[in-house]
Amino acid sequence: MFTPRTASSSSRRQQARTTGRKSVSGVATSLLFSPRRTPLSARSTPTRVQSLAAAESVHYDVQTFGSSLPVKVMEALTMADADDQISVKVSESGWAWMICGERLIIWKICQTAVAKLSVCKELQLPSSEYSYTAELVAVTSAAPLETAVVQSISVLAVAAEGMARFWPSLAQEGNYTETNVDMEELCNFVVAVSGGSFVLSSFKNQLLRVTVDSSGKLQYRALQRGQGMLSGIGRRVSSLFGILSPPANDSLHNVLWVGGSSSLYTLSSSSLSRWEVDDSSEQQTLSWDVRGAMNENITDAIWGSESNYEEMKEGANVMYLDMKLSQPGLCLRWMCTRQQPFRK
Repeated sequence: MFTPRTASSSSRRQQARTTGRKSVSGVATSLLFSPRRTPLSARSTPTRVQSLAAAESVHYDVQTFGSSLPVKVMEALTMADADDQISVKVSESGWAWMICGERLIIWKICQTAVAKLSVCKELQLPSSEYSYTAELVAVTSAAPLETAVVQSISVLAVAAEGMARFWPSLAQEGNYTETNVDMEELCNFVVAVSGGSFVLSSFKNQLLRVTVDSSGKLQYRALQRGQGMLSGIGRRVSSLFGILSPPANDSLHNVLWVGGSSSLYTLSSSSLSRWEVDDSSEQQTLSWDVRGAMNENITDAIWGSESNYEEMKEGANVMYLDMKLSQPGLCLRWMCTRQQPFRK
């Protein structure tokens, strides 16, 4: 289990790979770290470790969680070089996946030693000029993922450039189909939604819905925007309710799927949006000017009592940290910094 600490100003940044593969910049919610180089003699036998070098570099508390890792995962971690970026994601359904280079390992956590042999699979990702992250992979199943068997698990992995590879069954690693998705910018999130379909997003807030047709091929289209209950009114009137198209320079920070309410949330540099999604269609029901609200509320809470509040407000910089679903509702985490002006 990974519990984030408060990062200090002296924390070291993750270094991009220097082996020719490009790193995609942006916020990622999966754990990303580079293992230290170890002598070959120390790599021969994978063993369970109680502490990780990742804890020191990214300021995370690392605690044991569930049972020991599958052999495939331990081997990948042990054999990884110092410049290999490793990205990991653990879903609430109990499925986890790890990316090391162009290897994708998927397993079910908290399994018995015998069960691990059948629920830990390794897949080969499409070639890419950019490093993969775990946010570019999603799993789905017609049955609830918590109880789904490996044969019913489907996997979609998308390279940053848009090459999508779909495995209809995790039990058949060599059976997959590919489609080159036309994305305007680099892909940064892949999320499984209703009806066995997926939503892809780009850094510039392009949203595409990917489905699998009767022949097993991938089809995609743009996600419908502004098609909710206010879609029939004019742009000027709709602006009063916050339903507007994103600006050209909009950048996407996070995508969150809430299966219980069949709701898809996106958080960009300009707005928080929500879609109600069913098996074949979606309706946008919210587009809120979240940055304007955060700028006003955060700066007012910190410097509202200062006599030169307006001056200090101008120099404030509000930055997004995270978006999660909590018991009261959707929780947005932001931070605010202000650079003091230089004075002689």
